[in-house]
Amino acid sequence: MPLTLHASSLSGTSTIHRSRTGAGPSKALVAKRVAGKTSFTGQGLGRLPDNGSMRWSMSQWLENKASVEVAAPLETCWALWDDRERIPEWMPWIKSVKVLDNDPRLSRWTLATHQFGRDWEFSWLARNLPPVKNSKIHWVSERGSASLGLEIQNRGQIKFIRTSPSSCNITLIISYEVPDVLVPFANALTPLVEGIIGKDMERFREMVTAAADSKVSSNTAAA
Repeated sequence: MPLTLHASSLSGTSTIHRSRTGAGPSKALVAKRVAGKTSFTGQGLGRLPDNGSMRWSMSQWLENKASVEVAAPLETCWALWDDRERIPEWMPWIKSVKVLDNDPRLSRWTLATHQFGRDWEFSWLARNLPPVKNSKIHWVSERGSASLGLEIQNRGQIKFIRTSPSSCNITLIISYEVPDVLVPFANALTPLVEGIIGKDMERFREMVTAAADSKVSSNTAAA
């Protein structure tokens, strides 16, 4: 998912240079710090000729995942995740998810979080890929859909496994393509990211379990 990056920091300006052998002059990524917020802008990283498989020169795909056992029917959990606009209810760092009116296969995601004393905000457009009913929901970022700044391709999937008629296992996997210049930073963040999405999955389990308990109590009272 292409991402727009903002981070609060000290005043000043820094520049990251990235060059490619035989690709001409290096291009610069400039971080301008104004009024306590850093906005990453600039020309971006260079790209090799696109052969259909290589998008970024010298890049890697990194993966983060978390799983949870949920005491609720698989169909119930599937329906909640399939309703994209409800995801912020259990993932509070997702500020909003808005399905496009003119194309329900596309949704605009906005992420906001505060880490390491900084405010981070990302925005991207995601395309839903054909789901595997009650088994997998997955999506991929739309290239060039970031509103500003540093663009990073990413993809995600949610896998569902039925463990009994009234329970299931859910795994969330988030992957993103990172240019070499940012790989050390991204690797350092992996435990943090997996900790965050792990708590989100626990929050989802608690929400579904509470809803199920409330329904049982209501039915009992009515009887």
